[in-house]
Amino acid sequence: MFKPTSAATAAAGTLAALLLSACGGGNGGDPVAVQPLAQACPAYKPTGLPHGAVVTGTEIRPAQGALPDVCIVRGKIVSSPQSTINWAVELPAQGVWNGKTLTVGGGALDGFIPTDDPFYQSLVGPSAGPYVRMSSDSGHQSRGFEWARDDVALRNHAYDANHFVLGVGTAIATSFYGKAPTKRYHLGHSNGGRSGLISTQKYPQDYDGVVAMEPAIAQQAHQVNLGPNVIRHIFQDRANWLSPAKIALYAKAEAAACDALDGLKDGIIGNVEACNYVPTDLLCQGADSDSCLTAGQIESIRLIYASQNTQVPQSRGATGYPRYGRGGSATSDWGAYMFGTSFEARDSFNHMAVSEAAKVVEGRTDVDVLRHDPLQFKAQYLRLAEMIDGTDPDISAFADKGGKLLIWYGLSDTCVSLYRTAQYFDSVKQTLGASKVQGFARMLTSPSVGHNLDGPGPRPVDLLAALDTWVTSGQAPDRLVATTVPATGSTAPAQQRPVCEYPKFPRYNGSGDPTKAESFTCSAA
Repeated sequence: MFKPTSAATAAAGTLAALLLSACGGGNGGDPVAVQPLAQACPAYKPTGLPHGAVVTGTEIRPAQGALPDVCIVRGKIVSSPQSTINWAVELPAQGVWNGKTLTVGGGALDGFIPTDDPFYQSLVGPSAGPYVRMSSDSGHQSRGFEWARDDVALRNHAYDANHFVLGVGTAIATSFYGKAPTKRYHLGHSNGGRSGLISTQKYPQDYDGVVAMEPAIAQQAHQVNLGPNVIRHIFQDRANWLSPAKIALYAKAEAAACDALDGLKDGIIGNVEACNYVPTDLLCQGADSDSCLTAGQIESIRLIYASQNTQVPQSRGATGYPRYGRGGSATSDWGAYMFGTSFEARDSFNHMAVSEAAKVVEGRTDVDVLRHDPLQFKAQYLRLAEMIDGTDPDISAFADKGGKLLIWYGLSDTCVSLYRTAQYFDSVKQTLGASKVQGFARMLTSPSVGHNLDGPGPRPVDLLAALDTWVTSGQAPDRLVATTVPATGSTAPAQQRPVCEYPKFPRYNGSGDPTKAESFTCSAA
């Protein structure tokens, strides 16, 4: 288990106090940012950056939505012949900067700059504008997984790239503004949530706060359990695959059976643990059509809601992968992550992830995932898991330095199992003690929201603001409200729900405006 040495911790602290001259400060020692961005940015060429980082260019990006004009400093860190980290640091004007930094984690298998991507620009929330934002491609430029055969590239992707770029971004901010950042945060979703969570384990001094949204903390467990069980069943026979019409058919039936279990029939399945609907009533009695399900399709649904236990060891001796939460069929998740656009295309994300991992462990590119046997490659999968998994429960160093951790999940996520992260969070409580964990960490959820952050239920849109409030004022995120913003021109009211601490969910009180959060109570049953 990797823990930073005292020398590494001291080095991290030194970065925050870098002299302007070490990074190419402004004329006469003045910070560069005293000039307008349009003048300061083209001429800004920081040197002497940590980790051998070099600048490859600067550019101005005009304001986009809630994000202001920024000077983007781009560069690279050549870690090895097999792994180059491309990075970007976004600098708002001096009068805009709030004195803090935000590292934005990537997603999927990385290979892109998240701060350049519109999805991740919206993900950070409306309060992110005043921050210095930074991100990287994690050390590879491919959206595939072939680079994972190299240990340096694997470490960069797992945890080192963000750590290195944080050092670079801190040095650049110190140079540009003439003062070091006062707080440093990380926010990411899926693999980006994992990268934030693993930073609390590997580099606990890096961040003052971390938002981990639907973190994919056990990716190889996902692959070796879904592959030979769920994915193989879905794609071995067309009669097992669900079209969009079939998914919609099931979603309507599941909602009819389970919607009211939270006290209100409103299209949101809040009480997911009480929902045990099995669609045997939809079984085709004659010819297959969009108004019924085949026996194979019913089995596909059963497998989605069943835990799997392929005996391939993962990090810390774990095996298996838990089920998915209810309600994913009413989101875009089932199409995106389970079934894809067609039976022939086999282009669901989960199919892709299983296939990419199989190629790495078998060492060849022509792997048929429907015939791949993870049991024959235990050592190879364990190597990946021990590097990438974010499952070390001892995050006491992060807690002891005052760090705050906010984990959030959509209960209908059908890409990354909510229950795997819940198991991890329980292990943190067992290791550190529940009362200590309550002082610095929360795991929050929102019903009927999927991995793509869509669905009938509302989701919180500014978790960064909640984290910053917790870090700076000590106010824990215990009264957050998720709101669905009606489409432009819609006369429907905004829908609100309290954001509950897992395993509680919003239960309707039986009276009051059903669109208002105060009409609901977070309940365990």
